[in-house]
Amino acid sequence: MILLSLFGTFICSSTCVVSIRQGILMEFEDPEESAGPLPWIKRLTGIFTSPAELFENVRQTEPVNSNWLVPWLLYVIVSVLMMQLILDKPSLRNQLEATIKPQFDQFMEESIQKGQVTPELAEQQYEQFAKPGAPWFTLLSITGTLLGSLVVLFALSYFYQLLGRSAMNATSSYMKVVEVIGLTFFISCVERLVTTVLMFATDSIHASPSLAILISEVDPENIWHLALARINAFTFWDLGVTGIGLSTLFKRDLPKVLVLVFALWLLWTLFTLFTGFDLGTR
Repeated sequence: MILLSLFGTFICSSTCVVSIRQGILMEFEDPEESAGPLPWIKRLTGIFTSPAELFENVRQTEPVNSNWLVPWLLYVIVSVLMMQLILDKPSLRNQLEATIKPQFDQFMEESIQKGQVTPELAEQQYEQFAKPGAPWFTLLSITGTLLGSLVVLFALSYFYQLLGRSAMNATSSYMKVVEVIGLTFFISCVERLVTTVLMFATDSIHASPSLAILISEVDPENIWHLALARINAFTFWDLGVTGIGLSTLFKRDLPKVLVLVFALWLLWTLFTLFTGFDLGTR
């Protein structure tokens, strides 16, 4: 669809042909459909089947908070439910605990050495707050998902808006960019579902729709294993749809916008790999 649009733009380079094309589009345009947001069923399916059409509707309509709020809430609900399923399976819960416990011990080691915390108190805090399945662990996980995904949504939208204005002279509003990024959370919901299915199928907490699935035993301390885990099929799908959305919103060529999107993702990936900092979402 996008290739046809680019081809049509090339063919309609003369003023005469552009005028004829605009006249035809005006004649067959559905004013009711362009006057307001698409029905929710079309928004839900459109992100998977016809994202260009969906984002064109987003561009033409007034800001609609539900475009980011509904997908974000659904993502949070799906993430929490999938985490609960994982915790309900003993083997996966034990693997998760085996990953978290060394990190917690390392975090508390300095405090124990300084005499600020006793080993017994550190173990008690682990049982209450950091052990998978504990009430506080569940509450903190939900809170982390809520806040982390919100930070990703609004911070990522801010950077895209900033780069769009500086690199492409885009004039779209910040909240419109938030709508575009928010709608891609539908894809993240599917990723959560697929990832959980893979974890159950392989009985591995490290399973994901990425190149890391080719490794028999993923080492979370191995940077190359982590890098392979970032080469995720859903990540590239998400980035591609994001590029389509921003291209439509900024009214700029898709290849240029895709370069911007993938460059920002690459920089963030390198940053998280070498610093260990990660919001744990998206």
